[in-house]
Amino acid sequence: MARERKRKAALPRLKLLLAAIVLFASCDSTVYHRFAPLESNGWHAGDTLSFHYEGNGAVDAGVAVAVQLRYAAGYKYKNLYARVETLSADSCVLSVDTVCCAIYDDDGRRMGSTAGAMYQNGSEKHLLPASCADTLLFKVSHIMDDEVLRGIFDVGIELSAARD
Repeated sequence: MARERKRKAALPRLKLLLAAIVLFASCDSTVYHRFAPLESNGWHAGDTLSFHYEGNGAVDAGVAVAVQLRYAAGYKYKNLYARVETLSADSCVLSVDTVCCAIYDDDGRRMGSTAGAMYQNGSEKHLLPASCADTLLFKVSHIMDDEVLRGIFDVGIELSAARD
């Protein structure tokens, strides 16, 4: 009988825990997050990666755009600079931006999250207004001096709903 009472007392706590999990999970403002894999021998200067976003009116206040990288511990530069071209559904250029993905901080420590010898990090976000946020095509290429950037595995785009 004491066990029965403990089970009944635990049920409201479990419901509260599940409600908290659902609440926190719904706080994520990410509306699009995709990666494109690169060839095993690196990111070549001529490689332009494309990402297609169909917003379907899901974003009212615009989108914040960030470039994401997955890279090896041995990537040799402190930063990676990329060119991001944003086009509308009818192929009109909406913006061309240069973004910096910081790989190491000023003290030489690697930035970003890690899974073994692979790291993930992103650029600062830049804002596209709501009038541009329906159907978009992003073209991403690196603008570093080296012809081939070794140690970069995947490049991605993350779009988050802009805050009012």
